Amino acid sequence: MNPLLGLIATWVLVTGTLIVLFLYRSRLEEKETDWIPLTEDSREEKAIAEQKSLEGKVHKFDRPIQALGALSVVLLLTIITYWVYKGLSTPPPMP
Repeated sequence: MNPLLGLIATWVLVTGTLIVLFLYRSRLEEKETDWIPLTEDSREEKAIAEQKSLEGKVHKFDRPIQALGALSVVLLLTIITYWVYKGLSTPPPMP
């Protein structure tokens, strides 16, 4: 198997996973609200608890997103470097 194809396949997998995590986190952030009812104690406490639960779920994805983003960039730079190296080290075809 060509190493370049393996690198590209790995990059696609990592970047696809990163996109899925971004989309899932954005769906969780849509459920967050800036408004908390201040009328009844039970409703207020329930709303605050729901907000804290959502914030915990959203922040749970911070580290994996950062790691996958960094890995995606490193893989992309490796692919570009390998492609340029192979292009420069391969002699042109004879006419």
